[in-house]
Amino acid sequence: ALRFAFLGPAVFLLVVGGVDLLAVNRSQDRLQSIADGAAAAGVQTLGSKADPAAARGRAQAFVAERMRQWPAAPDYEARYEIVEQSGRPALRVVLRGHRQSFLANMLPPGGWHFVGDASANLA
Repeated sequence: ALRFAFLGPAVFLLVVGGVDLLAVNRSQDRLQSIADGAAAAGVQTLGSKADPAAARGRAQAFVAERMRQWPAAPDYEARYEIVEQSGRPALRVVLRGHRQSFLANMLPPGGWHFVGDASANLA
């Protein structure tokens, strides 16, 4: 019984920490996937007219729709900007996500922060 009293909490923390890390990794991957899709969707409006407002708007709508479909989505901030890549205009989408950790934001302090960063230009 004494052995369990010492090992039980340590095993519990390892299991919860492992599940938390897995959830964070999946959230990071999903946020990156959304950023990739938003950049690809928005860049289509940067054709010959090169309409930056339309490109940003389309990317923003894409992100908003995907985040609504995500149960328990993290809080996020989004930035949409037109940049130059290889002499062509490109749309860059940066999504900064934040979610609480399972252990009352103690590990890490303040919760988890992750970023999805994608750029796309017309080929």
